[in-house]
Amino acid sequence: VNGPSSAGKTTLCRALQAAIPSPYLVVGFDDFIFMSTPRYYRGADTGRQAEHDAFTALGAEMVTTSAPGAPPAVVAHFGAMFRRLVQSMAPAVRALVDGGNPVIFDHVLHDRTMYESFRRSTAGLDVFAVGITCPLDILEARERARGDRVLGRARGLAGIVHTFCEYDLAVDTGAMGTEAYVDRILKALAGRAHGK
Repeated sequence: VNGPSSAGKTTLCRALQAAIPSPYLVVGFDDFIFMSTPRYYRGADTGRQAEHDAFTALGAEMVTTSAPGAPPAVVAHFGAMFRRLVQSMAPAVRALVDGGNPVIFDHVLHDRTMYESFRRSTAGLDVFAVGITCPLDILEARERARGDRVLGRARGLAGIVHTFCEYDLAVDTGAMGTEAYVDRILKALAGRAHGK
């Protein structure tokens, strides 16, 4: 499951996990980030990252890419420590799958390097890829309401995350409720299992 910040990926993944009778694990991008001590992403989990130091330089620093006066668009710059971490995400998920654990992977593809790591790590697996979209105004309203993301992350990611891969199914979380899009995914999975 891939999509921008505040699109509802985690909500979808947890709802899918609850709806599928098999014992699926949900593993998310944020789970890996939060394995590190907060000093490496300090301020990235608030409305505005004011802290920039040697630790955030190794971890994650939010960089504004929008022109002055334009709505904020922010992208993450991953330093050496976080770059190693994000490149280890898909291989770690593969290790879980190889250990016999079915997984729903809640991902955020920030760049082609992350996508290529995912592609290599899932080679030979039967992957059902779901793209999560949502109108930008709804993403930004959710982002403001959350308060745990730098304002502008949704806009900064919306134009990037879907440029690397194709999906078996795309779901617009701004157009329907959780139950409806979980139902769509389960029907698509059932159809795939029956060769439809």
